Amino acid sequence: MTWINRGGMEAQVLEEIRDELKELRMLYEELVGCLVAEDTPTPEEKEAIESDDELADENELWKALR
Repeated sequence: MTWINRGGMEAQVLEEIRDELKELRMLYEELVGCLVAEDTPTPEEKEAIESDDELADENELWKALR
């Protein structure tokens, strides 16, 4: 007899494991939500995220590094 074919006892154990995993996922999501702040971007940050990137040439890079 295999483990799967033993009957309802194993199905009940599997259901309990699934329920506990769901609870652990919810607790983890809540913990992460408390630890990691979700900031809304400022208008400048939002513009930077949505706008096309500008490429700097070598001279601009050297000026920035000086």
